[in-house]
Amino acid sequence: MNEKEITLEINGREYRVKIHRFSADVAEISVDDQMYRVGLKDLGVEEVAYVKPTPAPRGPQATAPKTSLTAKPEQALHRPAVVSDGSAIKSPLPGLILKILVKEGDIVKAGQPVMIIEAMKMENEVNATADGMVIDIRYKEGDSVNQGDTLILLKPVEA
Repeated sequence: MNEKEITLEINGREYRVKIHRFSADVAEISVDDQMYRVGLKDLGVEEVAYVKPTPAPRGPQATAPKTSLTAKPEQALHRPAVVSDGSAIKSPLPGLILKILVKEGDIVKAGQPVMIIEAMKMENEVNATADGMVIDIRYKEGDSVNQGDTLILLKPVEA
């Protein structure tokens, strides 16, 4: 980042601020020519999208990889973990999704198997935590997940 100079007004007084260096956890700035090293604790970002690394294409037809800046608008970077009137099925352990046993729109019962995750060369069944209709499947077969990741969102259904 090139140095950037801004003017801030705080309680009616103007301050000249130069941003010399800015990273994820620290910024070096000068305020009215006085240098400060500022630790950044919370930039207000709730969640950062996980970008699965892919090998760079080789050869004459190689093109730049698709990034969040070039992704389609419908591919949201942040989606809520739960629905206010629903329930979330979360990953009980880190692993690889081998098989998804339901699709969006399916009605599931509590305890029904919805997904198979492989962890440490063992297949683990993930079961529905409540009765409901599948409204969102967050991952696809072959994706890696961490413990606690929201896998599926359910919406209550009336009997």
